[in-house]
Amino acid sequence: MLYHSGQVIYRVHADMEFWNYPRSPAGVLVLVEFGNRRGLSTADLLTGSRITQAALRSPDIEIAAAQELRVLTNLVKALGDPVRLGIDAGLEFHFATYGIWGLALLSRATGRDALEFAMRFLPLTHAFTAISFQEYADHGVLSFDEPDLPVDVRDFVVARDMVAATLLMRENLGDEPELLGFDMRAAPRDLNGFAALPPVFGTPINTGAARNCIVIGKTYLDRPLPQANPVTAALTESMCRQRLEQQKRGLKTGAVSFRYRSAYAERPPGSLTDFARLANLSERTLKRRLQAEGTTFRALSAEGRRLRAETLLADETLTVGEIAEQLGFSDLSSFSQAFKRWTGLAPSTYRRRARETASGH
Repeated sequence: MLYHSGQVIYRVHADMEFWNYPRSPAGVLVLVEFGNRRGLSTADLLTGSRITQAALRSPDIEIAAAQELRVLTNLVKALGDPVRLGIDAGLEFHFATYGIWGLALLSRATGRDALEFAMRFLPLTHAFTAISFQEYADHGVLSFDEPDLPVDVRDFVVARDMVAATLLMRENLGDEPELLGFDMRAAPRDLNGFAALPPVFGTPINTGAARNCIVIGKTYLDRPLPQANPVTAALTESMCRQRLEQQKRGLKTGAVSFRYRSAYAERPPGSLTDFARLANLSERTLKRRLQAEGTTFRALSAEGRRLRAETLLADETLTVGEIAEQLGFSDLSSFSQAFKRWTGLAPSTYRRRARETASGH
């Protein structure tokens, strides 16, 4: 492959990680409808996410990344083969899924302009991977760094994000993009499935690769986009910038319980003192605000640990003892008792039933 040292032109900044921003439920709606067509119920897919069915179609609702991740985890646990599933799911993320961000992308001048815009406003999407773009003399490389998630969930989101990005390029061009390579580290369990991949890729998928990346021909980068419109581009970019600023302000002034759920998925606050420091509030003010929201730090902590425990139990490479340690329990017995209190099941029983559900038994 064309892996030379190149200049990183666009990269998602550290303060733009997906965990740090609320998101539209539109991505969850796509996942739910995708699961429905494969025989899964909406109720089962939303289990543990604290997302209501009504919220899925509400333009005024925002959710935390951890809530979307919970739905995604339910989907992968139930259907298995995460890479193949991620490929199929990625083909569902059309421009309309992304709202104003999608419209803004359509109106950019060239492929390079669209990529630069996409990188700057990536928190307005449904991506779970950290994406960067490198440009060389005759091609560009779009790289997808793997998030720190359980293996099956990680493989799903990498495949989904890569395919969704390719689909957006195709829809942006109104034609097949010039792809010189499509490399994935993971591989589907059913390797024969690749024979039926749709022509949106334009090139065979190389599995077992050293990195996750799409290699794009220079003609795509320089090519004028068919729906380019400078007035629409300026207007929609302004709206996206306002939206991003609103999200940033919301992180500072929004509901503290929402901020806890967003933070827990990546960096769990270990104590009320830790969370107060994260929220830039005194402990007394934090307690008062949580009370006004009808919850407590203890309740939020238990909820976060339960959701994290269920996610980790989906990773068969981890023992229950290792999961207990990751969640901060002093021993396996303490974790087992807490998990049974949360769900009514022992961790081993929960894992076995989840495995049976995924295998269809």
